[in-house]
Amino acid sequence: MDTQALLQLAMSFVGALGFALFFNVTPRHILAASLGGILTWLLYWILNQAIGGIFIPCLIACTFAAIYAEAAARRCKVPTSVFFIIAVIPLVPGRGLFYTMSNAVNGMWDACMANALATLQFAAGIALGICLVTAAVQTAEYGKERMKRMLARGRDDSD
Repeated sequence: MDTQALLQLAMSFVGALGFALFFNVTPRHILAASLGGILTWLLYWILNQAIGGIFIPCLIACTFAAIYAEAAARRCKVPTSVFFIIAVIPLVPGRGLFYTMSNAVNGMWDACMANALATLQFAAGIALGICLVTAAVQTAEYGKERMKRMLARGRDDSD
């Protein structure tokens, strides 16, 4: 891992920590939430180096962030958003948005479209990663509740 990658990891931790403080995350959960940010960025960086592109690494990293948030939330008995928002912060394409708008204002349409495409790939990866995990968790919870109701009805019928 080179110096730039280590610097990116350190800054992802600082950014996640900053947002954890900004969103008033409970002090006992700040470290776990910030750890989610650094792990999410680390996974994105590894995948970006291995397979390239933006969308697939971002999708997988965001899916990881959502799974991490679900697990941490259940362990700490807090809402998932406490961990998820902080974990996904390093993936938010602020730089891409800035350069997209800057190039648009300056009339540099080719650069604007290239930055807009990259930004949309980040946004789509984040959105799809959230949807995949949320749908899976909600489906599992629905199935578990349905099974409980069916078992309860079975016991009632045998009485």
